[in-house]
Amino acid sequence: MMRHAVFLLLLLCAPYTCRSQMIRGWGVEGGAVGGYQFLSITSAPSSPVIPRAVRWGFSAGAFVEFLNMPTLSLVLESAYSQEGRKVNAEEVAEESNLTAGLSPGPVGSTPRLDYVHLAMLVKLRAGRIGFVPYAAIGPKFDFLVGRADDPAHVFDNFKKSDVGVIVAAGIEIVPRRQPLVAIEGRWAPGFSRIYSAPTMTIRNQSVELLLLLWL
Repeated sequence: MMRHAVFLLLLLCAPYTCRSQMIRGWGVEGGAVGGYQFLSITSAPSSPVIPRAVRWGFSAGAFVEFLNMPTLSLVLESAYSQEGRKVNAEEVAEESNLTAGLSPGPVGSTPRLDYVHLAMLVKLRAGRIGFVPYAAIGPKFDFLVGRADDPAHVFDNFKKSDVGVIVAAGIEIVPRRQPLVAIEGRWAPGFSRIYSAPTMTIRNQSVELLLLLWL
């Protein structure tokens, strides 16, 4: 009877033990996103690269942090973000070199691309309790879910997906074993050419400032 009781106790405790070892926590995140794009004029003799001005939007999502180890964890996240760019005068000056039908629009306009992304980040922390600095890096996969503020239809022919990387750094506030909140900065360059034509290519990039809250 005693052996059966011990076995039952171990069986009931196993899921909690597994959770404490495998899952560090989960929560929500949100903040500001500065989206910009690089337009490369391949038809020009010197193939100039024109960085477009930053368009500010917001991001909101959720995450789960696995591998409750002293300095290492794995973060899986999904988030919605507003990206795109702000048209600048330099881009309009290059309009004669652009593919027909892809006018950048008026100076100062802010066409928007709405993405949902999935990301997997390897996270390294320098400490366990208190104010804990950390760095993270990993791939992300963007899926286009909408367009807005684009009366010139600049984005109509853009690809519906993108692949890139997230490079992040931040500070967690950890009062006990689980974090409470964190502030994080990110740089997220895209690797894919979201628009490609004989005369030019376009790639996404963004910077983010996020607040993360563990639940």
